[in-house]
This record gives sequence, structure tokens and C-alpha cells, in this order.
Amino acid sequence: MTLDTEFTKQTDHLIKQTLELYKNAGVSPRITEVWNIKNVGDFLCGFFVGEMVGSALSAFQIFHKREPTADEHMEIVTLVENYSKEIQDFFSKFN
Repeated sequence: MTLDTEFTKQTDHLIKQTLELYKNAGVSPRITEVWNIKNVGDFLCGFFVGEMVGSALSAFQIFHKREPTADEHMEIVTLVENYSKEIQDFFSKFN
């Protein structure tokens, strides 16, 4: 593992907090019309995962003042994937 322990801890916290925010916020009633989608849960799941990976990559750049290596990038993706079951369970409720 090449990621800094503090960065990993903060990223883990970000994922947990953001998922809780999503759980409390609900879903826009216009989502299917605006985005022309059939599976709201799948769309939101992908959106959430992209948001978490993107946010973590941006935080990495700020924290370390450089781009992540390929290995570090994959470790960030893995941090999000560690929550795949909880993320899928929540967002599948909207399908």
C-alpha cells in the first residue's frame, strides 16, 4: 500500500459521510426525465462512485501537491470499492 495513512483515513471518512448524506437527502423526482434513464439506482450508484473517486483524486492532489501514480489511483478506487456492498444495497432501492 502506497497511500499515506492519514489520506486513507480522511478518504474513508469522506465516503462514509457522503453516503450518509445521500441516504438522508432523497432523490429528485425529475431524475428520469432530466437524464432520460431507466434504472435510477444504477445511475445514482455510478454517479456516487464517480463522485467519490473524483473527490478523492482531487483531495490527493491538494494533500500531496502532485498527481497520483497509477498504483495510488488504483488504491483510491479500491477505497471506494471497499464500500461496494453498502453502496449497491442503498442505490438498488431506487431501481
